[in-house]
Amino acid sequence: MSLLGSLEEIKLVDVLRLFAQGKKSGRLLVTNDEHQTALRFEKGGLVHARASIGRLEGEDAVLDLFGWRAGQLTFVPDEKTVTPNVRRGIDELVLDGLRLGETCHRMNLLIPDDRVVFQMAAPAEDAAPFEIGPREWRVLRFVDGARDVREILDATRLTRGEVVRALFELVERGYLERVVPAKSLRAVAQGLFGKDSAEMDARHDEDWRRLLRFGRGVLRVEVRASGGRSALVPASFKGGLVRDVQLPRSVLSELGVREGDDVLVKPVA
Repeated sequence: MSLLGSLEEIKLVDVLRLFAQGKKSGRLLVTNDEHQTALRFEKGGLVHARASIGRLEGEDAVLDLFGWRAGQLTFVPDEKTVTPNVRRGIDELVLDGLRLGETCHRMNLLIPDDRVVFQMAAPAEDAAPFEIGPREWRVLRFVDGARDVREILDATRLTRGEVVRALFELVERGYLERVVPAKSLRAVAQGLFGKDSAEMDARHDEDWRRLLRFGRGVLRVEVRASGGRSALVPASFKGGLVRDVQLPRSVLSELGVREGDDVLVKPVA
């Protein structure tokens, strides 16, 4: 393993072309404080790529890397072969990376997965005019501060690329903003005289009231277990629960979770 340097010191383009000319085989790792991208070369050809950002793979992972501003580059030489997921040559990828990489990286950071949620925002008074087309309107109809990207995909029947691009452009223009309504809380069983609801700390109610859709308060929440099971439960709030969510035992059983397990709690209309 050899440390080549940082992206502040050397250009990614130069490294890729150097590896191609030198017929290098092995893994090039680019790492920063939060993410890592791994590129695999076979005799100078870039054949495989995978990034931790949004679990990107193939050419998407390569293009994203051109938007990085910081990161350490490390090379691990080996002759291991892998199933290719990069088909285009380095010269072609470099041209697209220089042209699109920065935008791709910002978009992937904004929407790393389909659990991201947006709500309407007010663009600045001096914002440049932006024409909202049919695709953007189809997406905007379902942006409400509660639906995530996955739910917008189902509702619009557009491709993921179309939805993500529309959301990104609307955020860039100031018409939307990203919000985080879902909370990871610790499931606790209610006592014998507990309420038939998901009881949470009052500060969560305060947080959710800042979302446009829930300004008048949250009446129900969706509780989702790590295994994918979910339940809709009436919501109630009180002080002192911190990150505990007290659930009826019947709901714990329905979700298949034990006391102390983390669950994802999201407000619903």
